Amino acid sequence: MFQHSESQIRILKALGTYGIVQILAQDLGIKSGKKQVELVHKLPVQVALLYAGAYLTVEDAELAAITTGLYFFLKYVYSEGITTSL
Repeated sequence: MFQHSESQIRILKALGTYGIVQILAQDLGIKSGKKQVELVHKLPVQVALLYAGAYLTVEDAELAAITTGLYFFLKYVYSEGITTSL
């Protein structure tokens, strides 16, 4: 079973917590910066943030990876890349 180091866990917690703060800011009507939006729309950043959020929730690297992979499988394979406006 894969284990993250303490410093990696702190980074994952920071990224996962950022995701929560970002959603709360959106819910409060706080607009994101242009470059901020461009950054988080990059696939590697999305993968990192979603994995970090999953890890923050379950504290299990394997399950977080499986869950993140499942999300992208459903988006790109099952849904054939067709997205909604949400």
